Formats: sequence, structure tokens, C-alpha cells
Amino acid sequence: MIDRERFILYHGRSNEEVQACRTYVKKWWQEELAARLEIADQVCENKFIFNLPWDMEQTAEIVAFGEALDWTYMPGKDVEFVYQMNRHRYWICLGQAYAVTGMERYVKVFVSQMADWICENAITAETMQKTWRTIETGIRAENWIKAMGYMVKSPHITDAVLEAFSESMLLHAQYLAGSKKSFSTKSNWGILESSGLFAIGKMLEECAVDQASKQRGREYARLALERLENQLITQVMHDGVHWEQSPMYHNEVLRCCLEVLRLAERYRMEVPSKILALTKAMAYADRLWQKPDGTQLAEGDSDSTDIRDILTASALQFKDPVLKSGAYPHLDYESVWDYGQAAALTYEALGSKVPDELLTWQRESGNWYLRSDWGSTADYFHIRCGSLGGGHGHFDKLHIDLVVNGEDFLIDPGRYTYVDGEERRRLKSAAAHNTVLVDDQEYTRCLDAWGVSGLHSAINGSCKKKGIYTYIQCGHTGYMQQGVLVNRRILAIGTKVYIVCDEFYGKGSHSYRQYFHMAPQCHVSVREGQDNTVYIRGNKFDAKMCCLSEHVKMKPEAFPISRHYNQMEKAESVAFCRIPEAGKPQSGNSFAKTESMITIIFCADQDNEQQPMETYTAERISVVSSTQGRCLEQCEAEGILLSCQKEQYLIVIAHVEAGADCDYIGAMNHYGLGRVMVAKLLPEEVNQRHMPGEEQGMTVLCW
Repeated sequence: MIDRERFILYHGRSNEEVQACRTYVKKWWQEELAARLEIADQVCENKFIFNLPWDMEQTAEIVAFGEALDWTYMPGKDVEFVYQMNRHRYWICLGQAYAVTGMERYVKVFVSQMADWICENAITAETMQKTWRTIETGIRAENWIKAMGYMVKSPHITDAVLEAFSESMLLHAQYLAGSKKSFSTKSNWGILESSGLFAIGKMLEECAVDQASKQRGREYARLALERLENQLITQVMHDGVHWEQSPMYHNEVLRCCLEVLRLAERYRMEVPSKILALTKAMAYADRLWQKPDGTQLAEGDSDSTDIRDILTASALQFKDPVLKSGAYPHLDYESVWDYGQAAALTYEALGSKVPDELLTWQRESGNWYLRSDWGSTADYFHIRCGSLGGGHGHFDKLHIDLVVNGEDFLIDPGRYTYVDGEERRRLKSAAAHNTVLVDDQEYTRCLDAWGVSGLHSAINGSCKKKGIYTYIQCGHTGYMQQGVLVNRRILAIGTKVYIVCDEFYGKGSHSYRQYFHMAPQCHVSVREGQDNTVYIRGNKFDAKMCCLSEHVKMKPEAFPISRHYNQMEKAESVAFCRIPEAGKPQSGNSFAKTESMITIIFCADQDNEQQPMETYTAERISVVSSTQGRCLEQCEAEGILLSCQKEQYLIVIAHVEAGADCDYIGAMNHYGLGRVMVAKLLPEEVNQRHMPGEEQGMTVLCW
């Protein structure tokens, strides 16, 4: 049994605090409050929908029970509904509804449902696979304690109810403490389990009536921190990214760590420095990948969820102005209830400072980000080439995301479902991402919803920025069995023009595809007489993509995207398909050489009537060895002449090592020794392709 007054001390709220929080959320978070009240009212009618921002597997339709709840009911084929049902996040909504309205019916429903769940869900071999999975057990611990904190003063929370609550929490702790498996050490599950075990352990240590329970609680809390530290050291890379490579689960892990730190402060105890450091590193990773609209990338098994609330809690926890720059100006809805009115004042007094760099590289996880600024209408470019990240990872090596003027342009189509089948496998595939395929083959294949065949390394990661020019390179070994090494080179001029050059080094004859998936609001069109060129119109931008390579056919099609679990919509995509040259030898005995596909992406403000997208042009030009006077073959080097907004640029990309008669190369009287070079041209240089006089240099971005 726990002591009611001590529980109120640590988890309850004074009447003055409740009133202050109620006033705060009504002033700043009316929509969020209305959503929680709606959920609470639905739960009172035994109706359930899981659509809160951090419900890991959201649902889109209400499931209505009769008078009796079935805790293992599964609508359709997706067992995730059962898991969500048994996490009891909606009980916190009941508690908040009680705090705001004072209506006892919310408490009565909480008491009734908790009693029913305890009665119907003993720990058995069967329930351990559904209602008593260890991940749900850990999540429930936090939700039960928080929910009880809102309602503990109600007359309906009798001593008998409080005893049933504490006995079940003790059972949860025993179950979690007894669960020893290496899977938890390397999985997000473990951190959610440890967070829950810590919450129960500290509650028992500080609030239990008897000394035996206090001692057990102390041991549970110690064990939880010991496990959590080891789990974070194991799972969080040096760049702060959770190894499973899915922002959704990265943020669930971060949220649990922040809860541990919040409780530790409440109980006035220290936590290991490694937990503090790695939690902060994860929060900084969030800030670096955060899109201009405040959301996380839909990378891996993730939704397009707004992460400003998590950054708000992180900024408050660490008193960090950089984290606050990506957060809300006011303490977010959940945090004001968790931390209180005094914390809201502290937070609002905290300054804000955007990160220093506009180009960032998360080396260990293989993510690069380029942006025009840190504002909500910024341009934002992301390319990913890292490890798979386990079962939640998608086959997205070389994938790019692009935001223009704060609006999505090129996107990751998301996840939609965990049920094995066509939809799950299609959205995990490389063809669902803005990357390349060789011979129409996937470089990794699904065995089921979680397992894969074919693990391949990311290689060649590098980046360089000089003035307005940014260069990023990465590749992977996924097609080595076909005898092809894939490498992607990105050259950005400012943040509105991108040269995407994919290199394929190998023998024999192969086909190649570049995929580009657009956001749903983008309208894609083609113009007569312009082969392999598409025009894209968003709400805030216009864009043009043209593939300059030979033997290419363009294939537009509708493609499914899922910005939230269980929700699907259609968007447009384009594939540029390079087919083998007619008559080219099929034998693998030919010399190895590089083939390439080069696509140019032009972006512009939509209101720029002075420079319509038709005036943005790109053409290939020959590259010459200055010392030998020899015109290089395309497998050796390629030149590109760009014209955009009355400015012209020459780009030279060498596919071979500099040396012999392929070292000092260029075009239009501009030469250099680099592998990737660019020069801004004068108008007369464009008009006269072969300028007399002294040779001019080029900016080298890759030697």
C-alpha cells in the first residue's frame, strides 16, 4: 500500500497548481485541450481511437465496445490496436479532463476500467504476447502513475482502489525487473521498460507504507538506472541518433529519458552523467534533423510528427537556448501539466539561439542536412546513407528529402502498417524512396514485416562547403553481387539548385532508375517537346527536374504515401529509367567503367514572374583535357552548363581518378584538377563557348 499524502506530494497537484495549469492550457493550447477532452468523453462511452501525436501506431477510426471491454480485441489484421489499447495513454486524458472540469465521471470510468483490466489480465504465456508484452508494461507504468496523480484526491479513489493500484504497479515492477533479455539492451523496448521500472521503483521507495516495499522500490530504481545507462550507451550513436534509424522511435526513447530526468528532479536524486549526456545528444539530433515546419522526417518506421513539444521539454530540462530555437515559445500542453506553472515561467524566460551551421553531417548515422536558414520558410535538403537500423529501417540508402520555402517537395512515403503484405513491403522498398535501382532489383529484400535479406554497407561519405556551393557524396555496396558499385554525388548551388549525379562503376550492361516521390500537394506536368523534363508546382514554389543522361525514358506514376500510421493517400512520382545501349556487349568480360545518371533540380519562389521555370535550363557539354587537347569520354568526365535566374554555372564531374591525360580538365576555358568542380560564368563566356585568352580556374569541391 502507498501513502496517499506522500503520493500527492510527488505526483499530485495542489488546487492552486491545477487552476494555474487549467488557465495556461486554455490560453495557449485550446486545440490540444479540446482533443484530450474529446478522447476522455469517448473513453467514458467505451469508444477508442488512438490519434494523439505520440501514439506510436495511430488509428483513424473509432472502435466502439458495448458495456464490456475486450482488452485483446483486434479489428482487422493489425495487432497494434491491442498494444495501443493496453498502454492506457487515454487514462491520462481522463485525468486531465477531471482536472479541467472537476467532473467525477472521468474518475469513475478510470477506476472501473483499471479494476476490469487488473481482473482480466493475469500474467500468462498468452497474455505475455499481447497485454503483458514488456514494452506495454513499461509504458503503462508511466501512464498509470500520471493518471492517478490527476485523480488521487477524488472521493472515488478509495483506499481499496489505491491498494489495487499499488499492488498492480508492484506486479508490473516485478515483471519488468525479472525480464532479462539481450533484445532489451539493443532495442527501444528496453529503454521504455527501464523508464517504467524507474517510475514504479521511485514511487514505491518514496510513497510505500512498509519498509519492505520501500527497499524493493529502491532496488528497482537502482536496477532501472543501471539498465538504462547500458541501453543508451549501446543504442545511441556518437552523433546522438538512435541506432534503429527511425525518428519516431528515437523520439519515444528520448521522451522516456526526459521522463526519467523529470522524476529524478522531482525526487531530488542524481542520475548517471552518461544518461544526461546521451539524452541531450538525442535532443540535439532532433534539432538538426527537424524540418522547417517543426516535424520529424518520415524516415524508417516514422510518422510526420511535430517534434516541437519534445524539444520544448528538452530545452526546459537542459535550460538550452539552441533546443528552444526549435521548440514552442510557450511550454507545451503536456509539459505544463508535468512540470507545472513555475516551470512555464522559467521556460518563457529562457532565451533562444539557432544552431551556428547551415550544413550538418551526422557521421555515424549517415545523415546530411543543408538549409537556407533555421526559419519556418527555409529551404531544407536531406540525404541519408547509413546503416539499416534493424526491423524499423527502410531500404533508403541515398534517399533525399527536399523542402522549398518551408513546403515539402521530395518526401519519404512513410510506413502505413506493420502487417506483412504488399503495402508494408512496398513502402520499405528502395523503389519507394528517392534513390536508385540497378537492373530493377532491390538491394535488400523483405523476408516478412521485420526481417530482411541482404545487409550492405554505406561507403564514401563526405561533404564540403565553399561559399554558395555544397558538395555531398555517399555510396553503398548493395549491388556488388551484380558487379556494380553505386555512388551518389550531390552538388547544391545555394539551396534552390541541385545536381544529382549517380555513378555506377562496373562491367557489362545494366539498367538504372532514379526515383523521385513528390509531396501530395505537388502538381506534376510535362511540356511538349521537352523529353525527360517535369515541372512541379507546389503551394509556395515552382520546380523543374530534367534528366540529362542519354538512353533515358521517363515514367510518371501515382504512388501511395503515409504521413501517419493507418492513413494512406496518393501522390505523384517520377522515375528516370536508363536502358542499356543497343549493341552494347552483355558479357562480364568487358573492362569496368563508370556509367552515370545526372538529374538537375531547379526550384524557385512561386511569385517570381520575372524568371519562369522555362528559363531555367541545363545542357551537357564536352569536357576537355587542357594538356592533351583530348575530348574526354562520358565514362571519364561530364560537363554541365546551367542557366538560372540570369546566372550561368559550369560544372565538371570526373568519374575517374585525376592523372595522366585526365588530370587538368574542364570546358569553356575553365580548368582544374578536381573530381567535382564548378565555375560561375560571365555572360560573354556563355555566348562564346571557346574563349580565347588566359585559362580560368574552377572551385574544387572534391579532389
